[in-house]
Amino acid sequence: MKKWRSLLRKATIMAQLRLFFYFFLVGFTFFIIFAHILLNQMITDMLHTYFHKMICLLVLLVTMQFAPTAYCQTQAEKPSVAVRLLDEFNQSPSATKANAFFSALLKEELIDEPLTFTQQTPRDTLCQQVWYWAGEYFYDQQQYQKAEDYAIRALPLCEKGNNVGIHGDCLSLLSLIQIRKGRFEAAARYAKECNKLDMQVGDPDNIASSLNTLAGIYMSMRQPKEAERYVMKGIDYCKKAGNEKRLAVLYGMASEVYHHMEKEEESLDYATRACDIEKKAGREDKVAVRQAQRAAALINLHRYDEAKKALEEAIPEFRRDGNRHSLGIACNQMGLLLHREKNDSAAVGYLNEALAIFQEQNDLFNESQSHKSLYNVLRLSNPELAMQHIDRYEELRDSLYDRNTGELLSKYAAEYGNAELLQQQEEEHHAHTRDILIAVLVLLGLLLGVWIFRSIERRRYKRRMETLLQKIDLLSKQNERSQESKELEGGEAEKAWQEEEIIEDQDQQFLAKVIAEVEKALSNKDYSVESIAEQMNMSVSTFRRKLMNITGESPKNYITAIQMNKAATLLEKQAGLSVNEVSSSCGFDDAANFSRVFKRFYGVAPSQYSKMKEEHLNALRQSDDEQ
Repeated sequence: MKKWRSLLRKATIMAQLRLFFYFFLVGFTFFIIFAHILLNQMITDMLHTYFHKMICLLVLLVTMQFAPTAYCQTQAEKPSVAVRLLDEFNQSPSATKANAFFSALLKEELIDEPLTFTQQTPRDTLCQQVWYWAGEYFYDQQQYQKAEDYAIRALPLCEKGNNVGIHGDCLSLLSLIQIRKGRFEAAARYAKECNKLDMQVGDPDNIASSLNTLAGIYMSMRQPKEAERYVMKGIDYCKKAGNEKRLAVLYGMASEVYHHMEKEEESLDYATRACDIEKKAGREDKVAVRQAQRAAALINLHRYDEAKKALEEAIPEFRRDGNRHSLGIACNQMGLLLHREKNDSAAVGYLNEALAIFQEQNDLFNESQSHKSLYNVLRLSNPELAMQHIDRYEELRDSLYDRNTGELLSKYAAEYGNAELLQQQEEEHHAHTRDILIAVLVLLGLLLGVWIFRSIERRRYKRRMETLLQKIDLLSKQNERSQESKELEGGEAEKAWQEEEIIEDQDQQFLAKVIAEVEKALSNKDYSVESIAEQMNMSVSTFRRKLMNITGESPKNYITAIQMNKAATLLEKQAGLSVNEVSSSCGFDDAANFSRVFKRFYGVAPSQYSKMKEEHLNALRQSDDEQ
């Protein structure tokens, strides 16, 4: 009975009503049976009539409840016509099956005109075209793994067929797929090969397409200045080609670029241009994408009402169209907008929806942005959950933007510049030299900047550690004096207590207790954060938060600083101790690890520190003797 009561409490109101109705129906059935046995025929006839009505009602309710679900499951499991025809082609490739597949793509408006083949068309050509367009189809369906599988199968056939156009299209598709999957190194490699082919052919429309892809890669790598160079050239080529559809795409990319450069007026202008082109062409799904881009600029321009209106138009269209990726981006934007309006509860709902979409699609870049946004929204209301999101964001950021990828993209940028200059034979040598000099200067500038930054950080870290060690040393000595005063008796104890500097500040009392507990725990090497928090009668999260608020340091760093202070004290007062003995006294199992940590704090090895202090004391004694 307890189990049933628990289930009823957890059930929804509709579920409870349905359950009550079913029990009522069972009871009524038993009542009819007993009535038939015990009562006269007239009453049972009347009850039978009602019973039949109840049975019909039950059948209707069951049909209404389960039929839609069964229908939806059947539809979900049923593959589309295009997929079915593709499977049939893979089983036995033929021109007839290829033509049927392309007819299905035409009906789904993936292609603008039918592709037809004759029985004399070579098998490799059929496979090349079908597999490439299968990749395009699955990319449009946001099934990126299947899209990649088919594009990779088509690529060697494209190379073998010497069809530069389809070869470039296949490389472009693979590059776009890699961007969606967060594999920027592979994306850059495919995009470079595609652009090289396009420049050889000289078709401005294809050149504009590959330049747009390169701009997208640099955007994903958070290098908007490089992306701007590519997208502006792409717009120039696209205007020469007169392709309005691609021009809208490039305008949209330009909007993204200027948004990341925080030039929001330019971003809004390009997004509006793209939106106008899409509206003119009647492409409502693309209009929604441009509205989302407009919203991003409007939010940063503090034009929140306009931004909200744009997103409220875009999000329902994304849901209707099944564009999950754009829906995730729009939900991220709506979450950011609601956060700025101080409506954090609604913001969390949109951001969690976006996060689920990007995790489902393995879109690491946009997943990292969702984690970052959730951190900003939750950091005051739920600090622990916020820390989980920022940790995941940093993990994704480090994996996506590593040094090797950045160097590879710089190399591709230089190669693209050289490819352009090949068309200008008279200036080739001078331009090449200029690019090399610029690259060297940029590299030297970057190295100098990194060196300066690391030097500043090292100095800041050293000053911070010196201040921290001084405070710990002071509190540690006060702990020692307090302990000594407790061991004295009578008047001596009272005198020592009066001479001792009393720690009145509660924060300092807390830190003094932490130091005492850590020093006590070093002997048995049980000084983990969890153990110290337990000794302080605090939860780990409360202990961590309080220590961070007072010192600005994590518990692990603070405990390490206490160990280093004790090590320095031992090396100063007991010069005869070996490094191994000091290491063990400070809770380290490995003397080599102890030496590394000590050098990071004091700038010298433990053995050198001991000698340095001894030389300093000798110099002081010699100075006193001379005086």
